[in-house]
Amino acid sequence: MNIKDVAQKAGVSISTVSRVINGTAFVSEELKEKVLQAIIDLGYSPDYLARGLRLKKTFSVGMIVPDVANPFFAATVRGAEEELRKAGISLIIINTDQEIKEEIDAVKTMVSKRVDGVIFMGSGQETEAVETICKNKIPAVFLDRIDDKRFSSVVINNYAGMFKMMEYLYSTNHRNFIYLGGPEHVKSSQERKRAVLNFANDHSDIAIKCYTGEYSYKWAMENILPILGKEKTPDAVVCGNDLIAFGVIDALKKKGIKIPEDVSVTGFDDIFYAAHYNPPLTTVHQPNYELGREGARLLLGHIEYGSEKLVSKILPVSLVVRDSTRVR
Repeated sequence: MNIKDVAQKAGVSISTVSRVINGTAFVSEELKEKVLQAIIDLGYSPDYLARGLRLKKTFSVGMIVPDVANPFFAATVRGAEEELRKAGISLIIINTDQEIKEEIDAVKTMVSKRVDGVIFMGSGQETEAVETICKNKIPAVFLDRIDDKRFSSVVINNYAGMFKMMEYLYSTNHRNFIYLGGPEHVKSSQERKRAVLNFANDHSDIAIKCYTGEYSYKWAMENILPILGKEKTPDAVVCGNDLIAFGVIDALKKKGIKIPEDVSVTGFDDIFYAAHYNPPLTTVHQPNYELGREGARLLLGHIEYGSEKLVSKILPVSLVVRDSTRVR
């Protein structure tokens, strides 16, 4: 099957079919439906290589993520992938393990593959990576962790989310806290820790000790008990993400510490497992799927429609109270 067959089946000109496929000019909804139905009926598949050479596109987008094994990022990738698929664009994913050098290499790889655009979830300190994107004039959208006014972005209000958590804990009579956060160089980690400290500074009856490390289950498992060995048992362990909270819960349970009877534990992200953990986790819900989808939509605006308008979106968060906390 070729484009001529599609045109004949739809009862339109070859140029109309071309405009529908390439999106290069306006076509009425009625004609567009006829063309699309003919494509479906005939099982026509455009030659994307030839089309790409003609339009100077690869019909691919690169997505750079810190940890694809983390369910939060996996859901974000899924949101972006499904939105891009509707536009006939393939997604290339590179995992960086939150290493700045890997982020730089990932951007260089995307440049070498001539992707049409990049969705970038970095650590927040990837100056060279960002400058490489600028130098090569690649359309890009930054998600969650990077604040650069030269690009469109979609972010989560990390500060507001953690501040809401502290307000809830304070209202339920928690006063003594241990905070376990993510890496110091990561923007989301900085914002969450800043919210905790600012709340504590506003309340003189609060005692808090802060520790930062990795956004991982393993790090929390290995570090929470040594920390408790030198600190007074807190009313609550406030965690920078759900994976840290899971590690804390499992480590405390192995030592016979009951949650939430002895210690409350909270997370941040509300990944799928949070509602099904034992006990179900009190956490901050982030719209991770929507984060990826909105990022893809903004990027498509730059790629497909040549939009030069920079857009910054802040997605709201919400507190989810479950059984890992109680009124003290």
